[in-house]
Amino acid sequence: MPILNIMTSRIRIVSFKFTRWITQSLREFRNALPHGCHLCHEETANYRNRLCETCRSDLPFPDQLCIGCSKQLNAVVSWCGQCQQSIPEFALVTASYYRTPVKQLLSDFKYKHQIQLARELAHFLARRIYKLINQGIIEMPQAIQPVPLHWLRQNKRGFNQALLIANELSLYLHIPVIDHLKRQRSTQSQAQLDAKERQHNLDNAFALKHEIPYDSIALVDDVYTTGATMREISATILTQQDIEIQHWAIARTLITD
Repeated sequence: MPILNIMTSRIRIVSFKFTRWITQSLREFRNALPHGCHLCHEETANYRNRLCETCRSDLPFPDQLCIGCSKQLNAVVSWCGQCQQSIPEFALVTASYYRTPVKQLLSDFKYKHQIQLARELAHFLARRIYKLINQGIIEMPQAIQPVPLHWLRQNKRGFNQALLIANELSLYLHIPVIDHLKRQRSTQSQAQLDAKERQHNLDNAFALKHEIPYDSIALVDDVYTTGATMREISATILTQQDIEIQHWAIARTLITD
């Protein structure tokens, strides 16, 4: 029996080393193939990187943004003057504004099926999240809930962009992704509606599939425009349980004073 155990142990060690060698060889082979930056087409340091270091560092990343409306700030504070007068219910975390080249990356990711860009976009947002945590402005939530798509739209597109971003964020932030929400009614895009139509467009659009077993979560989407979708989802959750909710998005559409 001891001899059998020794042989089994050696086989496992050899198998592990062989698997690791194969994996490393495949990575080196893939990295040797052409792989260019999505924006400038120069070769990147690693095939998994869709942006070179120059283009990544050139992404517009405002130093400080209000966590109520994403307005740019000149000091390390949580809120702009307007939000201080009426503190928003949910902390809003965005990496930047919806403008080029971030706009191009999001558009190519979402509409041209460049799903490998999810890793770069999540890295961009994770940078903001860690910055705010280090400043003591927000706390890390316990889980990430992507904004769900209606099944008809997801079947047509082939993927849920919010889920792909959430999966990559999970790797950067070391917190789980959950799937506790469903979009039970297909709705029109808020941007295509007038103010009156927007008021009821999202009524009963979302539902909890089952209770969320966490005290704090972040809702994640690609772009934050009016915030109506995330507020409706948050209201749906809070009618059934009391948890802390943050709103996260890669970019915020441009706002004016």
